[in-house]
Amino acid sequence: MVRSYESISAMGTEELEKFEVIEKRLLRKLDLRLIPWLSVLYLLLSLDRNNIGNARLGTLEKDLNLVGNDYYTALTIFFAGYVLFHIPSNLLVKRLRPSRWISSTMILWGICSLCQAFTHNAAGLIACRFFLGVFETGVGPSTPLFLSFWYQRDELATRVAIYFGSSTIAGAFAGAVAYGVLGTLEGAHGLAGWRWLFIVEALPTIVLGFLSFIVLPDIPETASNGWLTAEEKQVAIQRIRKSGNTDEKSFDKQQLIAAVIDYKVWFAVVIYIGLNIALASFSIFLPTIIRDMGFSSLNAQLLSIPPYIAAACLVFVVSWNSDRTLQRAYHIMSVCGIGILGYIFLLSTNQVGLRYTGSILVACGIYPIIPLTLSWVSNNQLGHTKRGVAIAMTSMIAQCFSMLGTQIYRTEDGPRYIKGHTICVVFLCLAGLSACILRYLLVRENEKRDRNYGVPESNDMSKFDLDGVYDKHPQFRYAL
Repeated sequence: MVRSYESISAMGTEELEKFEVIEKRLLRKLDLRLIPWLSVLYLLLSLDRNNIGNARLGTLEKDLNLVGNDYYTALTIFFAGYVLFHIPSNLLVKRLRPSRWISSTMILWGICSLCQAFTHNAAGLIACRFFLGVFETGVGPSTPLFLSFWYQRDELATRVAIYFGSSTIAGAFAGAVAYGVLGTLEGAHGLAGWRWLFIVEALPTIVLGFLSFIVLPDIPETASNGWLTAEEKQVAIQRIRKSGNTDEKSFDKQQLIAAVIDYKVWFAVVIYIGLNIALASFSIFLPTIIRDMGFSSLNAQLLSIPPYIAAACLVFVVSWNSDRTLQRAYHIMSVCGIGILGYIFLLSTNQVGLRYTGSILVACGIYPIIPLTLSWVSNNQLGHTKRGVAIAMTSMIAQCFSMLGTQIYRTEDGPRYIKGHTICVVFLCLAGLSACILRYLLVRENEKRDRNYGVPESNDMSKFDLDGVYDKHPQFRYAL
């Protein structure tokens, strides 16, 4: 008979030891199945989103007769589609089953990315970019919510970091692929190199989208017996209840309203706005910025690799330490400082070595903010609808400002791009300040609950009725 673990905090010593053994085995299975696969999906998402910046160094603008603001419109319209479908995507991910939703949208965005290779004018490119943004919401903002169905609060940032860290690896990979494709496939079978770039990077997305129907699970309650044993399944369910995920509804109007009026969500929005202006511009314009330091277009593709490698390393280290300490704000403030220093290097000198060092520091400063912020939001929200809406709001509203990020590095501002760098510095300062203020408010709230209700004996929320109160329950303490 399978033991049903009703409350972790109520277990005896022997039961707890058995639970921990099964839990370690479960975590190994989760980490081996979910994290590598989802990371590859996000790597492909990042490639398909940002490869237009690499394609620009080919003959894209000339072949499509892009004039005036056509190229910048194509960049901006992606975020319009991405913003509009954030909340619907996060509400549908549980209702339609994560495996189906993530897989279907992945196939569709792969098709949109592939279609870019066969456009012949600005209108076609802009249409492809809009629908690319629409369908990428099925993976981008939905995956952190999906991971919260399986992982605990103090496990999430490291896993989300590995997931989002793949986007930094994608940045390095994109430079290498673009160097190879633009250098060797230009004119092959009568197609321009930039067209081959879209084809080469879109096809794996479509293939892995179909495979994701098989690989990805849904939620612990419906996990396959061929993957998890009955005991592992029970432990997975209890772990999620311990974190306060006890609601069975796929949508709860009360939780939606609670998320919209929650000040913690709005502070996270401001942090993410500060990040996204820098992130949107950096990921698309880095090859152009490096080229304008005096390098050839092909060499600029290669030189765009080291900043992403350095950022990937820092993302993992910072997120691991953030999970270990359950401290998010201090880490966000620290990496904001690194990013600001990088922009100062880019602004203050003409010396190529220092400017290139600045680009590395900028990458190291902005990419760790992604998993830190989204994990922080997820940690401090209870209820599937409230967490889903909070994550979607944070990303959705901030992505509106990504549109600004695509417009601040104008050709006429090169090679120094003073205006673009200055705007990014200002918004990174805003992100760091917002993290500081939010931490102060959360410390004050935790201390108030400790005074009024006493210090909780454990963080097990499974034995409490959270309906209608969620994270305002007197036994809940916020991650800082």
